[in-house]
Amino acid sequence: MELRDYLVVLRRRWIIIALATVLTLVVGGAFALRGPAAYEASIRLVVSVGGGAATDVPPYVYTRELNSWLASEYLADDLSQILQSDAFAGDVSAYLGESVSKAAIQGTIRPQKTHRILEVSVQSSDPEQARRIAGAIGDVIRTQSGKYLAQLATTTGQVTLIDFPVVRPASTTGSLALDLGLRGALGLFGGLFLAFLVDYLDARIRTQRDVERVLGLTVLGEIPSGTR
Repeated sequence: MELRDYLVVLRRRWIIIALATVLTLVVGGAFALRGPAAYEASIRLVVSVGGGAATDVPPYVYTRELNSWLASEYLADDLSQILQSDAFAGDVSAYLGESVSKAAIQGTIRPQKTHRILEVSVQSSDPEQARRIAGAIGDVIRTQSGKYLAQLATTTGQVTLIDFPVVRPASTTGSLALDLGLRGALGLFGGLFLAFLVDYLDARIRTQRDVERVLGLTVLGEIPSGTR
C-alpha cells in the first residue's frame, strides 16, 4: 500500500479511531476519579554518632568531629539497606502483632537517604495500614537499631525521628495526567489497529484501485461520483 492508501483508510474509518481513543480516556478518567489506587506515609530519621568527651586539643578535635559526621553518613547508608531486609521486616511485623505479614511490609518500604537524614516511605492501598507500618518502622529502628549496627548500641549513637507519618495519596496530578496520556495513546493505537483490520476484512470494492487489485482487471473508464 502507498501512503495515500493509508490516508484513505484513515479518512474512511476515522470514527473507529475516535471512538476507541475517547472510550479509553473515559474509562481511564473514571478509574482516576474513584480515588487514589495507593496511599503513602513517610517518616524522616536523623542518624548521628557523637565523638565522645572533648578531651583532645586542636587539630584532633576537628578530626574527631569530621570522623563522627562521616560515620553518621555511613550508618545512614547501612540503615537504608537494613530497612529492606527480611530480618527488619520480621521485627516490624512482630511489633505490629503479626497483623501485617512480613512479605507485605518488605514490599512496601522505600528508603531514600540524604546525607545523615533517612526518609522512609510506605505505600499501601489502605491509608491506615500505610500509617501504622510507617509508625512501626520509626519505633523499631529507634529502639532496636543497636541490634543491627553496634555503633548505634553505644551512648554516642542515636536515631531520631524528626517527621511523624502523615498519609497522603501516592498519585499526584502529574502522574494522573501522565496515566491518562498513556491510556489515550493506547486507545489511539488500538483504534488504528481496529480501523485497518476492519478495512482489511471489508471485501467491498469502492475505487478503481480496488478493482485492479482484487479482480486483476484494467479499468477502461469510470463514472465519477455525484454525476447525474
